[in-house]
Amino acid sequence: MSYPVSLGSVTHTRVDSAAKHIRQCKVNERLMLNLNGITHDVMHRNKNKYATMKDDLVLNVNESLGPISTATEAYPSVLSNFTGLHPQIYQVITEWYKKKTPLDFHELKAKIQENPQTALQEILGAGKAPDDTALKQLKMLPYFRAQGYALGRAEGCQRTGDTVFSVLIGGQMTVNNGHFPMRPGQMVQWYFDFEAEQFKEDGSRSTDKESKASSMLRKRAHEETNAESTCVAMPKPYVLNQDGTEVYGDKIRIFAKCIMGGPAFHKVDIMLMTQSL
Repeated sequence: MSYPVSLGSVTHTRVDSAAKHIRQCKVNERLMLNLNGITHDVMHRNKNKYATMKDDLVLNVNESLGPISTATEAYPSVLSNFTGLHPQIYQVITEWYKKKTPLDFHELKAKIQENPQTALQEILGAGKAPDDTALKQLKMLPYFRAQGYALGRAEGCQRTGDTVFSVLIGGQMTVNNGHFPMRPGQMVQWYFDFEAEQFKEDGSRSTDKESKASSMLRKRAHEETNAESTCVAMPKPYVLNQDGTEVYGDKIRIFAKCIMGGPAFHKVDIMLMTQSL
């Protein structure tokens, strides 16, 4: 399913609104270092890889999913990319957000909090052993929530530069679309780029392997640099299944509404609602 045109991509213009809600946020430096298993020196040498760029979709990480608490500051604690996550953590996140009911979703959440090793083993299956790195990351994994869109650049660590930046949490904004066409009036949810194959081309959940999205992981080019990173949050339309049922793991990730749509990876205009949801 395609979308004929994107107004933002064709005219190279951005939507603006008088009413804006902007919040100062801070990159969670300690969590990024621990999740990636790196030092300040490594982060400084690869500063573009770990920096939050303008127009990045930023996730709040104040709350911990695993048993190890996330250290936070006075500012809302956020991250925009999770490049160093182990592939087994990809699988955990994918299986968690596929849960259709609140009960199933929160049961798995409780298992991860109480016994992450058992939870990881159940998700991987009997034929695969949990990786030590994946288990360590699962214990400190945050509970993700959409914070908003970055209005400027923030560095991954204070040695490189400022880690505090402005985030738009309410108002209209032109953003980069994800893997799926978006149409005016549709509710917008966030998802991780590695989840793309879990959805059909119209953005609804896949029910078989043949209906997976044709666009797989795509290299992401920042506006300010040529840096590339994986495991980033992206917007997509929230689409019910053909039988009218919904997936709870997708519903709780709704954070905006589409104002002007467009094809996959083109510019779309959305109205953020994270300040009121």
